[in-house]
Amino acid sequence: MKRTTFFISYLSYIMLFSVTMFWALFYRQSFFFLLAALEICLPVFSYFLTKYCLSRLEPALYFKPMTTVKGEKVGLFLQLKNPTRIPLASALVSFSIQSGFYNGKDESVHILSLRALCDNQLIFPVALTKCGLYEASICLLRGYDYLHLFRFDRKLDLSAQIHVFPHAQPKEERHEALYSEGFDEFEESSKSGNVSSNVTDIREYLPGDRLQKIHWKLSSKIDKLMVKENESTSTNEFFLLVELYQPSEESCGKNAFLFNALDNALDEAWSLSLELIQEGEIFTFASYSTAREDFVMSTIRCREDLESAFSECFYEPSYDTENLALDIYEKSGMKKGTLLHVTHKGVADVPAEF
Repeated sequence: MKRTTFFISYLSYIMLFSVTMFWALFYRQSFFFLLAALEICLPVFSYFLTKYCLSRLEPALYFKPMTTVKGEKVGLFLQLKNPTRIPLASALVSFSIQSGFYNGKDESVHILSLRALCDNQLIFPVALTKCGLYEASICLLRGYDYLHLFRFDRKLDLSAQIHVFPHAQPKEERHEALYSEGFDEFEESSKSGNVSSNVTDIREYLPGDRLQKIHWKLSSKIDKLMVKENESTSTNEFFLLVELYQPSEESCGKNAFLFNALDNALDEAWSLSLELIQEGEIFTFASYSTAREDFVMSTIRCREDLESAFSECFYEPSYDTENLALDIYEKSGMKKGTLLHVTHKGVADVPAEF
């Protein structure tokens, strides 16, 4: 509440008390003296009742649901349980929402009233437009007495977290690094970094089979899709490395593409990962942690593994050095399988060196 509002409240109270005292002295009647005494006591009662009620409030803050996709509205629930028989006429609460990935913080202020003997629950709709881990926090609850003469501040340490995942789905145009024509009998791929295998059996195509296993020559002859059963001769797999690159606002300037660099990279990584999962590929999802000075890696077999890997990735800080993860990866000697390097510019496949 602004100082002008307090000034008006004090001025109104003084004018009311002055008028009451004038009538009491003018008419010399006990009623006006009792009314003046009551007006003297009112600020005292208002002060202590409001202070007592504010100290007994039981606050809680949480998101529902705790995970969502970007762009969809979720509810931020603030619960203020008032176990006393005293309602709180006017309170002010300020909460902020921010993510460790991005600079800036969104703040909003709300004025509310709380009923007595009630679990007062307020729902604030929130729509988050970028993926990541977001934290909402409330550090201060401010209350005003019934006469608006006094202000009370209660410090709070409330926080709630929500994971916001990309909304992207596998692209219609599939990534060329993941697919190639099937191998001929006892044929190995000439491209370094792809899985090589020996054909042990041939059967009819079933839904869910990888396109890479289709025997294209035989299928064209008999006009029916046939699939090769392979015995693996390599442990090579895809290594998906996503860059947590997000330049500062000063570096971005008016370039909206750079401003959304990290969000675009995560969208691309999510879409590509879903594509690999649909094709039955087991792959490694990795990002570089500047806090740990090491790679954070997860083996992905299904969508649940992917969500868990993204959630872990969200806790890492972003960095403003382009291709930092790739540079450290190449210097570390970790080159195994086909590296899928994901940045805000897209996906680049880097075959392994054996």
